[in-house]
Amino acid sequence: MKRPVADRTAKTPASRRTARMATVTGGRHNVVKVRLSDRELGQLTERAERACVSLQRFLFEAAMSGSAAQSAQRRQAAGDAQRARIVLTGVANNVNQLAKWANTNHVLPDGFNDALDEVRRATTVLAETTERLQAGFVAPR
Repeated sequence: MKRPVADRTAKTPASRRTARMATVTGGRHNVVKVRLSDRELGQLTERAERACVSLQRFLFEAAMSGSAAQSAQRRQAAGDAQRARIVLTGVANNVNQLAKWANTNHVLPDGFNDALDEVRRATTVLAETTERLQAGFVAPR
């Protein structure tokens, strides 16, 4: 029982879609075919939709990482790191604005040193978390 093509396409919101795969010199011309029962196709499609990727990308990432779960964790960690970087960029901008104000007025705002300490702690935690995440993932060979 094949589902119509429209039903098989992932309806993933743009905010949860992943970027395209990196271009490879010479392109990707090799094709691998896999025969699946309707039930197997349904299960794989459901897993790919939960991971917010196409079925083809889901299979590729699972095979290259050795584990579909590890592939999903890696994607989640990369997204979390990107969001943290955006937040830290905003914080750095605010600290620069406060430093400019302090230089103009020749006085530090109340709580400025406390805010810098919090930024240092957050940066340290982010760096440690990134190291742990990198150590936990086995690079594909």
